Amino acid sequence: MMKRFVCIWAVIVMLTAGYNPVYAADGAEAFDIEKGEVIKSITHSASLQSEVGKWLSAIAGPVGSLNIEPTSGIAVKVELAPPLKINNQWVSGTVTQVVLFVSQSPSYTPKLLIFTKENEVVAVTLKYNFKRFLKSNDLYRPQLNLSIPN
Repeated sequence: MMKRFVCIWAVIVMLTAGYNPVYAADGAEAFDIEKGEVIKSITHSASLQSEVGKWLSAIAGPVGSLNIEPTSGIAVKVELAPPLKINNQWVSGTVTQVVLFVSQSPSYTPKLLIFTKENEVVAVTLKYNFKRFLKSNDLYRPQLNLSIPN
């Protein structure tokens, strides 16, 4: 259990603290969780910014455990420029960065880790279909579990 926790935080630190740093003007990076490497960079654009806004509008609730990062699949880190303001029952603040986790596991639905300017970090589930986003960025794999939580 402790080893899993350390692995989760190692990936979060790599994605957020300078491992192949992404700056807001650069857009996003997709990270293969099993391989432990960045597999794609996505250029910042109005459509990427809009897409993340849709994700933030689709929050279904908080993640019910510390098991945020899956053992397989991808993580997509997006720096927001400009930051997006959000105010709902789960998150209130100015979102500067998000990390989307999508797994191959049938029991793991997509999760979003949200970082705010106010130093808040929140993990949430989403009622959103990520297939179009993943396909348009050449990240879609049929084995990814894109199930929407109830």
